[in-house]
Amino acid sequence: MDAKEEINNENDNETSETHLGYFTRSKRRKLENGRENYTKASTSTILKRKISILCLPNEVITIILSYLAGNELSKSIRLVSRRFKEISGNMLNNSFKKIGKTINTLISNTELSLRCINEDVELRCVLKLLNMLEILKQSYDIVIATVWRYVYNEYYVTTKTCLFAGKLIDVYFSFIYKFLKHPNLLYGSAIIDDYNLPSEVTKIVEMTKKFCVHFDKVIEEPISNFPPQSGCKLIDIFNCSQFSNSNVLAEKVVGKDSFVGEYCYFFQNSWFVAIPISSSKQSDWFHRRRMMHMRIRRIVLAHNELFLQQSQYERDLLLRADPTLYRTRAPENSVYTGFGDIGNNFFYYGVMNNGAFRQKFAEQLEEEGLYGVYPVDVDEVPNQEDVVAESNSESNILYRIPYLGFHAHIRVKCPLSFAPLRFLSTLDGSLVQRLKHNTEDKDTEGSVDIKVSFNCMSAAYPCLPTNYEYHENN
Repeated sequence: MDAKEEINNENDNETSETHLGYFTRSKRRKLENGRENYTKASTSTILKRKISILCLPNEVITIILSYLAGNELSKSIRLVSRRFKEISGNMLNNSFKKIGKTINTLISNTELSLRCINEDVELRCVLKLLNMLEILKQSYDIVIATVWRYVYNEYYVTTKTCLFAGKLIDVYFSFIYKFLKHPNLLYGSAIIDDYNLPSEVTKIVEMTKKFCVHFDKVIEEPISNFPPQSGCKLIDIFNCSQFSNSNVLAEKVVGKDSFVGEYCYFFQNSWFVAIPISSSKQSDWFHRRRMMHMRIRRIVLAHNELFLQQSQYERDLLLRADPTLYRTRAPENSVYTGFGDIGNNFFYYGVMNNGAFRQKFAEQLEEEGLYGVYPVDVDEVPNQEDVVAESNSESNILYRIPYLGFHAHIRVKCPLSFAPLRFLSTLDGSLVQRLKHNTEDKDTEGSVDIKVSFNCMSAAYPCLPTNYEYHENN
C-alpha cells in the first residue's frame, strides 16, 4: 500500500485545512497550487560571535601571556603580529629590569645577613650565595651597557627594539626562584668544590657574552644612517669594570646641551697591543666600531671575572678567620687572551690574575733582586714622562722589572643626550625632562667625538708598539 501522510499548515489568521498527500521518498514538501501560506520555522537559538584574542585589551593579553616563558615570548609570540610584538617586547623589557632590582635587593639582604651569622658552616654557605649574586650582577651590568640606548632610552631618538633574550631571562628567574625557595640546590656544589658554580650561573655568563655580540651585529651595526645613536657606549662598557683604577678627570655640561668628559682607566695585569700590518681585508667604520666595543667588553668581563675571584677569596679569609671546615683554596692561575686583525692592525689583548702573574714573573724578580723592592701587585701606573725609553737597554727599568697593565685615556665631546649612562643618571629631574622633550628635535643629533689613547708600557719589553689611538667621530 501507498503510504499516507497528513500535512497540517498552521496559520494564526486563517483556518487551516487538512490535506492528504503521497510521497515515495523523503524530500521537501510542496504546497498545493500556491493556495497555502508557507511559514518558515523560527529558530530559538541566538548565534553569538566568538571573541578573538586580538579584540581583548592589552592589559588582558599581558595577563594571559604572563603564563608563558620568556623564550616563547621572544621566539614565537613576538612574531605573530605587530601588536603582539609590542606587548611581548614590553613584557621582556620589564622582566629584565625587574631582574636587576631583584639582584640588587638580594645582594643587600645577603650582606646584612652576614652580620648575624655565628656558625662557620652557615657563613660559608651564605658567602657562596653572595659570590653567585655578584657574578650575575656583573653580567647584568654589561648587558645594560650594551642595549639600554636601544631598549630603555628616554633621552634621544633611536631605533627601538626589545631585549629579545627570552631564554636568558628565564634562566635568571630560575636562579632567583632557587635562591629564594631552595638555596641548597645552589651552594651545594660550591661547598664541595670552591669554584664549582651551578648550571644557571654558568649559562648566564655564557649567554651574556653571546647575546652582546649578537645584539651589536644584528641591531646596532646595520643602523648606518645615524652613527651617533651608539653615543658614549664605549665609556658605558669601560664603566662596567669593577676592579680597574678609574678616574674622572672632567665631566661637565657645556653651554645649553653639550657634554665634555675626560676619563682615565688602568687595568692591572692586562695588556692591549695594536700591531700595524698590511692587509687586503676591507671593513667599514661601523664594523671597526663594533669590533672595538667587543674587544673592550671582553677585557672588562675577563678582568672582572679573574679579580672578582681574588676579591671573594680574600673576603672569605677575612670573615672566616677560624674555620671549622677546611679553608677556601686560592683561585687557580688563569689567563685570558684574545686576538684578531681588522683593517691594518692586528690586536692582541688579555688579562691574567695575580697567581698567574707571580708564576710568570716571580723568578725574574728574584734574579734581579727586586722582589721586595718592586711589588708584584701594581696599583699605580708609572708616569710615561718620567721614564726615558732606551731601546733594549739594561739601564731602562722597563726591561728589568716585570710590569703588566695598560692605560686607557678617553676624551669625549658630544650632545648631552649622548652622555654616558652613569652621568645621565645623576642629572636633576628638570634637565632630564627637557632632554625628553627635545628627543623629537633633529638638532639633538649632533656630533659624537670620542678619542681613546691606549698605552701599554709593558709592550716595550718584547719590542712591540706601546701606544694606539682610537677615534670615533661621525
